[in-house]
Amino acid sequence: MKGGSSPNANGQHDAATKYLNSQECQMPETVDPHGAWPYMMPLDSSCYDGSDGRANALRLRFRAAIHRTKLTRALAEGVDPSTDDELALRARQLTSERSRKAFVRSLRRTIAEAHLPARTRARVSIIDGGAVRDAEAAIAEMIERLLSPLPVRAEGMAMLERILTNADASPLYNRSEPGALRQMIRDAAAALDSWQSGLHEFPLAV
Repeated sequence: MKGGSSPNANGQHDAATKYLNSQECQMPETVDPHGAWPYMMPLDSSCYDGSDGRANALRLRFRAAIHRTKLTRALAEGVDPSTDDELALRARQLTSERSRKAFVRSLRRTIAEAHLPARTRARVSIIDGGAVRDAEAAIAEMIERLLSPLPVRAEGMAMLERILTNADASPLYNRSEPGALRQMIRDAAAALDSWQSGLHEFPLAV
């Protein structure tokens, strides 16, 4: 067969290309691997009373925006969000329906990109395609969980965001130990339902 490609490979390529072309935008800002600040949560009217309260709420949002990476890491490590107003706000952002939908879009796009030919993927994506294909079943389960009506904990959502956004260390983008991405996705999925303890570091390959 010309070029050595198989019907199955061509089918995967066509399906992935069709999906990518159907998207209105690239990776959502909430999961930008270069750390762009995502959407700002609408102010909750219960958070303020009058102009002074509104000003305090705006200052809180500003501080949470500045400390976003630190807050996300703390939540991923299992810190209780009720211990700090900034943590509580970041937890609400991460567990919002908007964040859940954004993560689903990014995970679906990641799978689609992983099935593109290596040469094409190198031009349009920075993911480790092999790691994604190895973790595809775990990613599919994560997508199903995010789409379910069940609530999610901030810890698991923070772990997932770190996987999706940390282009310097995440096994989604960097050469890592075999199965590292698959295990981290499963750990994050488990943490959506129960608090996990300990530090969640990225096991990069040496």
